[in-house]
Amino acid sequence: MTVSTYGEHAENAAQALNVLVREDVIPADEYAVDQLLHCREAVVDALRQRLYDVGQDSWYPPPDHLPAPTPKPMLAGLDEKLASLVDNIAFALPTLTLDERRPPADFLTPASEDPTVEAWRMAAIELMSASHALSAAEEQPWRTDPGAAWWVMRDVAVALEAVLVLDSRLEEVGLLAEHQRPEFAMGLDEKRMVLSQTARVATWHATSASPEEAAPRLRQVAPSTVVEPVSMVSTPADLAAAQQRLARFLRPMLASDAFYAGEPEITADSARQVTASQLYLCRTFAEAAAKSAKTSMFAAFFSGRAEVLESLQPQISHLADVRADQEPNMRRFWQQSELTTAVARMEDNGIPIKLQPTQMVELAKETHAVTHNLGQALRRELLRGNSNLVDAHPRHRDGPVRVGRRSRLETTLTDLVNLPAPSEPVARYSHPLQRAALQQSLTLTPTASSRPPTPFPAARSASAPAF
Repeated sequence: MTVSTYGEHAENAAQALNVLVREDVIPADEYAVDQLLHCREAVVDALRQRLYDVGQDSWYPPPDHLPAPTPKPMLAGLDEKLASLVDNIAFALPTLTLDERRPPADFLTPASEDPTVEAWRMAAIELMSASHALSAAEEQPWRTDPGAAWWVMRDVAVALEAVLVLDSRLEEVGLLAEHQRPEFAMGLDEKRMVLSQTARVATWHATSASPEEAAPRLRQVAPSTVVEPVSMVSTPADLAAAQQRLARFLRPMLASDAFYAGEPEITADSARQVTASQLYLCRTFAEAAAKSAKTSMFAAFFSGRAEVLESLQPQISHLADVRADQEPNMRRFWQQSELTTAVARMEDNGIPIKLQPTQMVELAKETHAVTHNLGQALRRELLRGNSNLVDAHPRHRDGPVRVGRRSRLETTLTDLVNLPAPSEPVARYSHPLQRAALQQSLTLTPTASSRPPTPFPAARSASAPAF
């Protein structure tokens, strides 16, 4: 069974909205208008649901939820307010009264012979499916990773601007006159300005396209008692997800030493295994990236990490545990072993690690997370007053010693922690055709107004100083 992804649904929705924006037609038949308005309601609900999911709210608001009146946006610090302004714009859209709302199946199931209504119906179905794919996905990095959240926010902003344009046409003929709406400080042009700026800022800061592959979990026929401890790797496309899970396993367990309960952050063997394996992986990924002109810019990223890991490896070769405790999270061993053996198996079988640019971006992001968390966990364990790790190098005549601050090892770990994450906008490598076409159509579609604004600045007074 093939399950469509968020990206596929988002492309289909953008195609339907683009048809509506370019074809300024409104049906006259009463039944067609009724279906159109209910499909529009589903479009609005789907976008609101997506905003709630990105905002990590655990509940969906009642249909009559409306925001407080929003003040006019000030240009100073606008980018920091964009997400909240988008949320307010979405919840200020006109909505049907509660007694007029119907279950989605009543108006989404029957296809319409009217092309305008059918486009609204397809937009509603695809936007609802896209939002469901995000909210029901097993892994949801866009809830915590700003780079992935901006990718979702860009789609929301573009779709919302399309709805505003379409709503302005429905308003002209009075089809939204009976809808509920709060008093809102911003006008249509100001709302479009906020949404277009949001899409632009999102394009700059969306460094992950992971939402594109999000799909709802398939329901199991019976409850399963099998717990998957690691993310399996069968193809090169699985590497980023496996690195992501390993990064989560390596995340430091404690916020500070005050909560230490005797369990070490990481053992000496685990630190050596992950360091050596990540060094091997980074070298392999650098070679794979260099083989394609589209991904060659990532070769330097992986090579830079390999250099720091290569410097770190001999410095931790004589680390020892004070107490021979078991590694606090054995899944680190299992996940790293799965990654290393899978890549070695691919090399032995002649399977090239060939990834699309967007997949290479994801692999770079997750590799950064792994090395960052490794350096942070190991550094925190070494510098804690009651650390379980000591330097047992034979050169220490009086036995093992503690690793101090400003030592060579601590400096190398600090360098590893401070290596920059990839910050390239993922839109540079990914161009969703239908969403790009919709954004282009919106750019060329003016807001209906009685007269165009003047392009001429106001004349200065004669007494104004000259510059």
